[in-house]
Amino acid sequence: MGASAIDWSNANLRAQKARELLSSKEAGISDLPLRNDVRESWRRSLAQASSVQGPPVLSNDRLRLARERSELQRIWPVFEKLLVPAATDANLLVALADAGGTLLWVAGSNGSMSQAEHVGFTAGADWAEQSVGTSAPGMALATGSGSQVSGAEHLYEQAQQYSCSAVPIRDPRTGQVIGAIDLTGGPEAIATHSLPLLQAAVMAAETQLLLPGAGVVADPDYLDLGRPDGAHLGSCPVSLRHAEILALLAQHRDGLSSAQLVDELFERPDAAAEGTVRAEMVRLRKVLASSPGRSLTSRPYRLQWELQTTIGRLWSALESGDIETALQLYSPGMLERSQAPGILALRYRAEAALRELVMDRGSAQQLLNLGRQLADSNLLRAALRELPASSPARSLIVAEIQGLEA
Repeated sequence: MGASAIDWSNANLRAQKARELLSSKEAGISDLPLRNDVRESWRRSLAQASSVQGPPVLSNDRLRLARERSELQRIWPVFEKLLVPAATDANLLVALADAGGTLLWVAGSNGSMSQAEHVGFTAGADWAEQSVGTSAPGMALATGSGSQVSGAEHLYEQAQQYSCSAVPIRDPRTGQVIGAIDLTGGPEAIATHSLPLLQAAVMAAETQLLLPGAGVVADPDYLDLGRPDGAHLGSCPVSLRHAEILALLAQHRDGLSSAQLVDELFERPDAAAEGTVRAEMVRLRKVLASSPGRSLTSRPYRLQWELQTTIGRLWSALESGDIETALQLYSPGMLERSQAPGILALRYRAEAALRELVMDRGSAQQLLNLGRQLADSNLLRAALRELPASSPARSLIVAEIQGLEA
């Protein structure tokens, strides 16, 4: 999508007309006079968001944790070197968003950053389509393509003073989108050279991801069960069986006997099951041996150090009623390949408790997000009850409910 092919003045006028038609309900989304990619972004945004308001922003502690856990921390220095100086001179902002749309880093002149904070464009803010509607980083993440948005094309009214360009970042090994790099500011943000500049910086950053020995410094005592590339202990991948054992022992701090661990791991244990467990424990001890202080006792099997897990942190959030953190930690794909009875029970209990908490105290957006994750029509109906009667998302949610209940 080259900027030279776009008449931005005309695009803004068309977007203003589209907003008028949408608010007066004189036209459906398909009939709005928008650029095709922007029209589809409006459609996705209005289908996902209960209302287009200011973005939610992580606390400083949660932002720090998000940065520490993100592989993007390895490549932010690339963008600081290649993009930030020129962007600062042009009164533009450079923002690096993770795959979920959260801006992990935002850089530019102090004046530009201070002004952008008033509209929620700041580190820790969620700029995914489901949060603030159409924006270049949100579109880039949703489509996997370079995107540009100008003025009135933003659904979020306060963002209409800005223009932006963004390019997705992919894991060079898997091709998966892991983030997006964005330029935001005045007309220079959507100049002809903006997308090529971002694309060149992304190529350099993706090359950096292929270099060995530069991994993210992750908490070595945290078992992350929510990563799409499998369970990781600190920055090290672990097998599914070892992840199951560690997760179960972390939940049972007093330990499990060999027979109990067999029951937790095998749906239909046979005579060789205890021997299999013993062999896995030998292999697991070898994995842990590279880190001092990590050891396992026998009779019962018990962890000799404090291991945090995604499931454990999720339970802590649920017990304290922290819906936001619980939703961030929960993933339907958490150890989804596991058939171990103990893991299935942990997942079922966590899912049931989260569902109950969100149903009881969740906002319309939280009900909607979890309802879609779980394909749960009851949660979607609860979201409908919380939405204002004028919300354009209502008809789309009704269609989703009908589809689930058909």
